[in-house]
Amino acid sequence: MQTIFLECGSVRLVPFSPADIRLIEDLHSDAYGNRCTEYSTNCTVMDAAELVSSALQHQEDLGFGKWKAISDNGDFLGWAGFTPVSETSEISVNYCLANEVLQRDPDLSKRLFASLTEWFFENTYFSHLIAVVRTDNRDMRDVVLHCGFYHRESKVIEGMQADVFQMLSPSMQSYLLSA
Repeated sequence: MQTIFLECGSVRLVPFSPADIRLIEDLHSDAYGNRCTEYSTNCTVMDAAELVSSALQHQEDLGFGKWKAISDNGDFLGWAGFTPVSETSEISVNYCLANEVLQRDPDLSKRLFASLTEWFFENTYFSHLIAVVRTDNRDMRDVVLHCGFYHRESKVIEGMQADVFQMLSPSMQSYLLSA
C-alpha cells in the first residue's frame, strides 16, 4: 500500500523513490511543457537525481516535501509539494506538471495548488507559505494569485529573477484581523 499525502480529484501525491529519476528527467526535458516553479533546480535534466534525493530528505526531516503526482490509474503526471528556501528559512509551494496533463485539464494546476496550500496549513504550524515564481512564468503567477497569495517582493534568488508571493496561515489572518 503506497502512502498518499494528498488527493486532488483523480490526482494523488505519493512519495518519490530513486526509480523515479528517469521520469523527472523526461518531464524536465520538455521545455515547452515545463511548468516548473522550482527555482533551486531551474528545471534542468541534470538536477532530477537531486530533486528526488532532496524530496526524500525533506520528507524525512520535515514530514513534508515534494511528491510524485500520479493519476488514479498510476500514470506519472509530474510533481508537486514544498521546498525549504535556504535564503529566508521559509517554505515555498511549487509544482511541475507535464504539458499534456495541463492541456487535458487546464484548471488542474489551480486546484492542485489550492489543495497543497490547504494541506500545508492543516498539517504544519508555519505562519505563512510563499511561492517563488520566475518573473517570466505568467501561468504560475495566475495560479498563485487565483489561490489568494499576494505579491510580497521581487528579488534574485539563486541567480533567478523572481517574484515572491505569500499567504498567511488562517490563524495569522484571524489574528491580524482581530488586532
